[in-house]
Amino acid sequence: MFNVKDMKDIQEIFKDSDIGEVEIETPEGRLRMLMGGKPAPAPKPAPVQAAAPVSASGADDSGKSPDSVFELRSKWVGFFTRLNTKTGEYYIKLRDSVKKGDVIAHVRVLGVLQDVVSDVTGKVKEILIEEGQPIEYGQPMMRFEI
Repeated sequence: MFNVKDMKDIQEIFKDSDIGEVEIETPEGRLRMLMGGKPAPAPKPAPVQAAAPVSASGADDSGKSPDSVFELRSKWVGFFTRLNTKTGEYYIKLRDSVKKGDVIAHVRVLGVLQDVVSDVTGKVKEILIEEGQPIEYGQPMMRFEI
């Protein structure tokens, strides 16, 4: 089976070529990598911004100012998981409080877990992706009350 070092070595070999895709098959497994050809200026990740403030119910019926809601978007393409592999429990659940910088989930990218880190301090309002589901770059994952 291919490991991260193998993938990095392959990437290094083809980094200056015009080859856009590499597929390698061995008795242990198969690997397909999209290389992107010669490096072009990398697109800057879309800044993760707070959604426009909205009220929890959609209307301000309590006389209070609307809750501020932050929408956390994926920085990777892969498979979403909130499961902490060390403890076997979820990092977060609905209505949990989180602090800026907390690891709250992972996205599995080519078999490697990438940490999803909270950009805000707040309370988990919605979890928009089911455990183990595929996720796209920029796709909303969670919403927080801040």
